[in-house]
Parts: sequence; structure tokens; C-alpha cells
Amino acid sequence: MSKAKFGLLISQSGPTGLWAPSSINSAVLAAAEANAAEGIFGSEVELLIRDAGWASESAVTAAQDMVDNGASAIVGMMASNSRRGVSFALAGKVPFIYTPNFEMDTPEPTIATGSTDDLLIEPFLEWIEQNLGARRFFIVGSDYRWPRRTMPMCAKMITSRAGQVVGMMARPIGTEDTWDDHAVETIKQANPDVVIVFLVGDQSIPFYRAFARAGLSKMIPRCAIATDESVLCALSQNESDGLYACANYFASARTTPNCGFMERYWSTFGEYAPIPNAYGQSCYEGLNFAFALAKAATCGSAQPLLTLPPRKVSFKSARFDTKDANLGTRKPVLVAQAKGMCFDVLARL
Repeated sequence: MSKAKFGLLISQSGPTGLWAPSSINSAVLAAAEANAAEGIFGSEVELLIRDAGWASESAVTAAQDMVDNGASAIVGMMASNSRRGVSFALAGKVPFIYTPNFEMDTPEPTIATGSTDDLLIEPFLEWIEQNLGARRFFIVGSDYRWPRRTMPMCAKMITSRAGQVVGMMARPIGTEDTWDDHAVETIKQANPDVVIVFLVGDQSIPFYRAFARAGLSKMIPRCAIATDESVLCALSQNESDGLYACANYFASARTTPNCGFMERYWSTFGEYAPIPNAYGQSCYEGLNFAFALAKAATCGSAQPLLTLPPRKVSFKSARFDTKDANLGTRKPVLVAQAKGMCFDVLARL
């Protein structure tokens, strides 16, 4: 039987490596469902999985390897510092489908299924003001491409709403051991109502722990973009007290498509599998988009896929209210509060 090959490019190491287990499982589930439905025009889906690492160079090398091995499209779920390099390296070769939320940037040949951060931050700030009474904000994030662009944008949004940014701190990647009393004391002395967090992947874990050690977790809420269920699994109840997050997807979302996705996920991988999260689900969605693109092109080869208008392609996802969506469908914006190892969805904005 012929194979229809599709690539999954994810970081299995580095700060975003904690998302890899859920991402791989979710992508494997998407491929299995496609094969159960007779594959792509009778061709069995073969999933090629490669580690993007953290550096752009390693991500580009891994992407090119998948092209050389016959991938018709590549789904990418890695950090923003690698996205543009991969996007331009694959231009004119195969479609590159990028799935997580990302910073607003200059145009590039990427098909983005994720949301730009402005579409999350603006409604999140309104919710924070209305529900937490916040007017004074401290912003903390990792020092790399995504926060360097998104943190100033968030600050402008805060001041445009007559709020006050009382401090901003960018932490170098890999400084998890330096969240000492002085760093947290800087935040405490600024006396914010809320801390807005743009720490990527596992970089948020030592911050939340240090915040709790300083006795601040019950005093100052943390409101995060890119904190998910994988992070909660590394925190104690005290460390996750007062932690809120905003995303297009949480595993606890009670929609019919997500309930079906969760049932199939646990049935396939068992009760000890990593908890699905926004980044894992995005790989499920990204692969389903790639399969739908191939079907719309009536073939599994790369070149016809490059010429199709992607916004007209309907695909299966777990995060929308309906079973199928397209790139023009408004993405849900959910606010949730940490409860143990899960997020309890409080609002849909």
C-alpha cells in the first residue's frame, strides 16, 4: 500500500520539550483516525516525527530531512525563534503549518492555525481588570523572540486602558536556578495587582515555585499566556494558587468536539498518558488541516498543496464548538484558573 507522508516538527528538548509527549500523542491520534477513515485517497498516512531542538539551525535541518524523506506537508509546533527559519527554508517546497499561538510579525510563507497573541491578550486584560480589579501590572517573560515582541505590545495595551505597568523583567533562557529572593523581591517591591507571565515552557516552573516560597502566591495573582496543564503537573497546590491562564484550548473545555477528542485520547493512550494541552491539541488540529489540504488537492504530493487557498479548507479540531472549522473560524478565547493538575475554565471571551 502506498504511503502519504506528513511531518511533525516539534521541540523534544529545550524549554518547550515538556510539550512534546502530548504533541506526539495527539499527532499519532490524528494519523490513526485518518487511516481508520481510509487514509488519503486510499494511501496510508505515515507520520514522520523529528526533533526541532531549540536553535533555528537544528529545526531547519530536521525540516529538510523530512522533505528529503517525502513529506507532503510539515506541521510545526516549536518556539518562535525557529519558526521563521523553517518557514523560509520550506518556501516553495512543501506547506509549513505552524500551530501554536505566536507574536505578530512581518509576513512569511507560513500557514498559521494558531492565534496571534494580540487576539488573546486584549480580551484577557479586560477580564483581568473586571474580575481581579487590577490596575497595576508587572510583566515578566523569557528573553527571546516571542516575549521580546509580545511584552511591549502587552504594555501598550495596558496603558491604553489607563492601567499602569510598574515593572518589566526579561529572564534569559536557562536561568531557572537564579529565581532567587532578590528577583522575586523586585516584583514584590513594585507592588503590582497582577503579574502577567510570558515565560516559555518549563521556564515558568521555577518562577512559580520561587513566587510561592516568597509567600506571594496567595497575595498577587499571576496571569499567563503559554502556561498549560504540563506546567501544572510540576507544581504543588500552593505553587499554583492564584494562577490564571488564557488560551484557545484547555483540556477541561466542555464542548462536544473536545469531549469526543478526550475520550478517544484516553482510550488510545491510557490513564497515565500526558494530559492533553493547547500545544498537543494544536498538533492534532495541524495534522488534520494537512490531511484536509491533501484531500482538497485530490493528491498527496507537495506541489499541488502549495497552490490551494488555505482559508477555504475545512478541518477537524477539538477546540471549536463544531466538529469542523476553517482558518476563518473565530478561535475561542478561554480564561481558566489552576485547580490541581487541571485548569478550570471560568470564561469564554
